[in-house]
Amino acid sequence: MPQTRWLLVGAVMAVAAVALLVATLGRGNPAGEIAQSPRPSTADGRPTVLSATATASLDPTGTVSSDPSPTPAAPAPSKAPPRASGPPRLAWAAFLARLNEDRSTVEGLNAALTTAAEAQDPDAVKAASVAILDFVDVERDWLREHPPADCYAAAHGAVAAMLDAYGTAADRFIDWTTTGGGLGGLPALGDAVAAADTARAAFETFVTALEGTTCPT
Repeated sequence: MPQTRWLLVGAVMAVAAVALLVATLGRGNPAGEIAQSPRPSTADGRPTVLSATATASLDPTGTVSSDPSPTPAAPAPSKAPPRASGPPRLAWAAFLARLNEDRSTVEGLNAALTTAAEAQDPDAVKAASVAILDFVDVERDWLREHPPADCYAAAHGAVAAMLDAYGTAADRFIDWTTTGGGLGGLPALGDAVAAADTARAAFETFVTALEGTTCPT
């Protein structure tokens, strides 16, 4: 099956993110506990709640007023997405060939990120993430320059969404490298874990779309 030719990018990134999370917790907080900030409260100890008037404004007379609702803009006319100009079977074959060519590249990128994450090496994590972003940019350009035929438009779109999620996860790993690690970096690391999980889900959506694709041969 064509989808087996592509590594599960999101899952590997999720493993790398979780490995970093576990290592960071074990190194910076032996008890494995994360302190939570107390919720804001009033003088009598009751939790505060933002009311609907919190964003209202006061006019000079002291009357609470709200901004009038803006007039909704007219929706822009929809534009049909571009489609392949040649025979669908040739465009489909080129699409599958591109996925197969990317397989070894993605394997190398994910291996580099996983190794760097397990070693908790911020410089290596950043370098691996930047390489992923470069790859994502190249593949986005290829997809834009090779619009799909109708028969595989869903799979083409799913790849684009997966690349977006892959790039976002790489960005979140880079954000983590700027925190200095440790407990102070846990919020950024949590974002990386969430982004990696989103990338994994995007891959699963892509696989489903590819499995449901039938193009003329």
